[in-house]
Amino acid sequence: MKNLGIDIGGSFIKIGIVENDKLIHNIEISNKNQNVEDFVTNLNPNLIELIRKFEPLSIGIGFPGSIDEDGNIISAPNMTYWVNKNILDIFRGLTELPIYFQNDAYLAGYAESKLNELSEYYFVTLGTGIGSVLIRDGRIVTSKSGSSGELGHIIIDFKDQGNDYRSGIFENYFNANEFERRIKLDLKNFPNSILNSLDTFTTREISDAANIGDDLAIVNLMEMGKLLGIGLSSATNLTGIPIFVIGGGISKVNNLLFETAESEMKKRVIPELREKVKIIKSKLYNEAGILGAALFAKEKTK
Repeated sequence: MKNLGIDIGGSFIKIGIVENDKLIHNIEISNKNQNVEDFVTNLNPNLIELIRKFEPLSIGIGFPGSIDEDGNIISAPNMTYWVNKNILDIFRGLTELPIYFQNDAYLAGYAESKLNELSEYYFVTLGTGIGSVLIRDGRIVTSKSGSSGELGHIIIDFKDQGNDYRSGIFENYFNANEFERRIKLDLKNFPNSILNSLDTFTTREISDAANIGDDLAIVNLMEMGKLLGIGLSSATNLTGIPIFVIGGGISKVNNLLFETAESEMKKRVIPELREKVKIIKSKLYNEAGILGAALFAKEKTK
């Protein structure tokens, strides 16, 4: 029995086929779309081909935002053109297969919970934004409202006096685009950096530069690691949970980022938790979202 999973991200759309709880085929499409129409045009031929080739029973979709039970998109901070659209209406225009949807971080955590034997931890996806779920004894813990908490919305800058719910929040300061922004500001101070020879760069190029000892890349990763540690410390001090499993695109970055974050956490968490602090990279890396979406659809199809 095969199911199809779609992980919609701010930078890429990932689509995969899952059979017997294993990802057997996947593709990645750039998501630089500025409206839903372009999104559909970009996705449709790839979706049709995978459905034709693998004949999945159902489709699971992970979306980076808030969706109500009818499929109406309430918020999508990194893809605002989706707000007030209905995800079911859009996908039902593409296929007659059963469609199930959920927040992307929830579904990535759902996949992680099936494979990880830790008793209690946060699963955090780091990419264009920050997604998170709390997992206990193999289950995602949610409030009565259905939320598992949003670590990306912890307020870390009280000086940001904006008037909306995103003012001063963690993911404004820690995200894939922020790595590049900070590098560009510092390029002139590091004339010998290999990054000066690149027109554009992502966390992958920054990580590669750090691997060969590039001073600018190393400084950047340490600065961002400190920010990551500050944000995660706030979650630990609030909940008493010191273990974090990291997924998403940034999880593949040079370990210096996570070593710095862990070190920063040990300075900032309450004393009785310091020796318990641990940051672990997910074995699923960037496949958790696809796998979780397909497994979720499989569960709903039973």
